[in-house]
Formats: sequence, structure tokens, C-alpha cells
Amino acid sequence: MKATSICCESNSPRRAQRAFTLVELLVVIGIIAVLISVLLPALNSAKKKAQSVQCGSNVRQIFLACQMFAQDNGGHLPRPHTVPENSNNIPATKVCAWLHVDGTNAAGFADYRDNAGAILKYLAGGEAGRKDVLYCAGDSGEKVGGWTQDPNRPRNYSYSFNHQMAQRTDAVRTPGGKAYQLGIGLGTIPNAAEKIMIYEEIGPNDTWNIVGLSPDDLCSARHGNERGLNVKRDPNSKAYMQGRANYCFFDGHVEMLTPPEVDYTLVQNAAVKEQVWRKSRPLTAGDPK
Repeated sequence: MKATSICCESNSPRRAQRAFTLVELLVVIGIIAVLISVLLPALNSAKKKAQSVQCGSNVRQIFLACQMFAQDNGGHLPRPHTVPENSNNIPATKVCAWLHVDGTNAAGFADYRDNAGAILKYLAGGEAGRKDVLYCAGDSGEKVGGWTQDPNRPRNYSYSFNHQMAQRTDAVRTPGGKAYQLGIGLGTIPNAAEKIMIYEEIGPNDTWNIVGLSPDDLCSARHGNERGLNVKRDPNSKAYMQGRANYCFFDGHVEMLTPPEVDYTLVQNAAVKEQVWRKSRPLTAGDPK
């Protein structure tokens, strides 16, 4: 008969598990709060930097689309559009970079359908892709300037063009001129690397940008320290003056500039005013100086 082995349990008491005390939990929570407060500014700064880089890519893509349009149209660029011009106007769709949807109070709301604007077919990704390119990721959704906006049609683009891209003989610039002409020739602009073509604007109501001469055409500062400045539309703010935005020149290069580097009304020195003025006009012989 085999002996049965009996295993006896130890009679020593088990060690009780110790729980965190309230004080220890509060200390841990405090440490986490401190870490978050330290990391958040860095994360926010990285996010803004990424938005700025993406925005710079956007204006570059818009330039390339305009360049491809010019290659297909005898070297002529598309022209900017004004608020009343919309995609129901077939001649306008052939020459204007993009247009508003047909309807009252559609300022700032572009029609992204395939044939609704001259450069849309050169932007990849269909309607959604066009919106991604024409609307800056850092845009705070500020209201359009100078026009009534349809609440059901929130602004869906962030950029405008140099108004002198339109030929002087176009009726949009000269009363009695020929309507809906192609824009100026891309190769006709002296010192193209020094002239701004695409603006990042505060609440654009159309793509007709005439910075320094029109109160509703304000340079953006959305890539500065305070995005809310675009909502305030306050050119007198110190932070606005130090903010930056992306600008694409007629040779295709992109620069980050402050509002005083683009709008001559924001500087006092006469020599600086002249230098700023020359960044965007005149573009061709005969343009107003």
C-alpha cells in the first residue's frame, strides 16, 4: 500500500494588500497636472507649426494649378473674381480661378464642382480635396468682411489673389472694357520673384485682394501667437503686427510674412512704405503705381 503524501498549508497569515491613500492619489494627480501644463504649450506650438507648413503647401498647390492653367491658355493666368460673380455665369467659370455658388449672400462660399472654376480641375481629390487645399487648417472661421454672409454657407476658402492679375482692359477693372478676359501673362511680370500673387487673407469675401486700398481686404496673422486676432480684425494690435501668414510669389516660392511687410498702411516710414507697396504692384506696364 502506497503512502499518501499530505501537503499541509502554511498557517502564516497572508500579507494584506496596501491601497493608495487619498494624499498619495492627490500627489499623483498633481504631478500629472504639472506635466500636462508643461507639455500643452509645446504640443500647441507643434500643432500651429504643422498648420503653417500645411498652409504653405496649400498656396504652393494653388500656384501650380494656376501655372498648369496658364500652360493650357497661352501663358495667361486665371483672374480673381468679385463677390457678385458666381458659378452660374459660364464665361466667368472659364477665366476666374474659382467662383461663389449661385445665390444671394454667398460671399466667401466657393462652388467646388468640377466645372465651376478655371483651376479646379487641376486640383486633385475632387470637391473634398479642393476644400482641403483652399481652406487653411489654421483658419479660425472668421466672418467675411464687408458683405452679408449666408449662415447656411460658412466661408470655405482662406486665400485671395493679387487683383492686378486681371488685365487692365477687363471690364472688372476698367468700366467699358471687355468682360471676362483671361488674366495677365505669367511671363509678363518683371521681377516675378518679388511680387506677391496669392494672399492669405482674414475672412476673404472673394478672391479680389487689394490690400492697402480696401478696408475689407486684411492680411492674415493667423500663424502668429494668437489665432483669435483674425476674429477681432484688429490691425492695431501688437500681436497682429507680429503675426505671420503664407504668401506665394509669381515665381512660385512661398514666404511667411507679417502684415506690415505686406500692407503699406501699417508702416510709417516713407521708404518702407514704398518697399512694401512694391511687393504686390504694379505688375505690368500701365498698372496704377
